[in-house]
Amino acid sequence: MILLDYHNKIIEDTLLEKFNNPNPEGKFDSIEIVLADFDGVTFHIFTDANQKNLVNVSISVKCWAELKKHGVDQILKGIYGSYITSTENGYDFTVQIDLANPPSDFAKVVHDFALMKRNVLAAPFYKVFQDIENKKPGPLIEIRYRDDEAFFLKPESDRCIVIFSIQFKDADDVVFAKVFLQEYQDGRKTMSNAPAVTYSQKEPPLELKGVKNLKVGEGNGYVSFVLFQPHITGPKKEKTIDNI
Repeated sequence: MILLDYHNKIIEDTLLEKFNNPNPEGKFDSIEIVLADFDGVTFHIFTDANQKNLVNVSISVKCWAELKKHGVDQILKGIYGSYITSTENGYDFTVQIDLANPPSDFAKVVHDFALMKRNVLAAPFYKVFQDIENKKPGPLIEIRYRDDEAFFLKPESDRCIVIFSIQFKDADDVVFAKVFLQEYQDGRKTMSNAPAVTYSQKEPPLELKGVKNLKVGEGNGYVSFVLFQPHITGPKKEKTIDNI
């Protein structure tokens, strides 16, 4: 089994290495890295042309316009504050850190930079979870985070149903998916307080009734997670967002 980290390790390692290893004259080398993450996300790590101690990290996300409707700007402002800088052309959000004058909690700040994708995609979850906690669940939210796939958040009075659409491009992948996703359902039998998980193929689940442009057929699948109150409130909320 491969356990993927929630943060981008390349971002974290690059910033820590540059901070911990300046050249003997105390100067910093230039950085120019463009890297791809999962879900069509792209990062750009680069130094200021005139001050190489100033390192910028930009992110590009396919569904940025949708995320803005659900409070991503406020979420990022609360996390990154004074590190936010002018957004780089062609990207959606940029932060900057001064390696020559690092904060006392430099390692934590760098880790937060590496969690940028997680924090960006978390915005609609924070909104929906807060609405449920306030007993005012809103309408279903659709985030089309890939070209042919989306995730949906359907808030109800005491729970949140999270549905991922999956577009299979190979018939063998359909078979593997059934085996893999069945493990979610079987694993839940041995765990207490775990979310309910269901997988449907060809037809979307009833929770998506009325949603336009849903694809149906052999190459389409839908995974549903039912998150109950203990998962979306209190101390477990952040971990739930991490995992989902």
